[in-house]
Amino acid sequence: MSMWTAIAFIAIAAIVAEAYRHHNKDKLSKSDQQAIAAINRRLDSLESDLRQRVVILERIVTDGKEDLRRQIDRLDKAS
Repeated sequence: MSMWTAIAFIAIAAIVAEAYRHHNKDKLSKSDQQAIAAINRRLDSLESDLRQRVVILERIVTDGKEDLRRQIDRLDKAS
């Protein structure tokens, strides 16, 4: 094998290795994007739940005691 053949072989091997590495990097990025999307959906769900809880707590704090007592009684009867 001549020197130029060896240089060509090394260059081709480097190009193929770089293409393979780039392909794997994109593949990992897609899985990371899916994981991030799942985390964002979970975060949105938790945020919605927390907003509902804050609304309920604000209503409890600001409503009169009689109204609160009726709501608690209604919840007891429902369960």
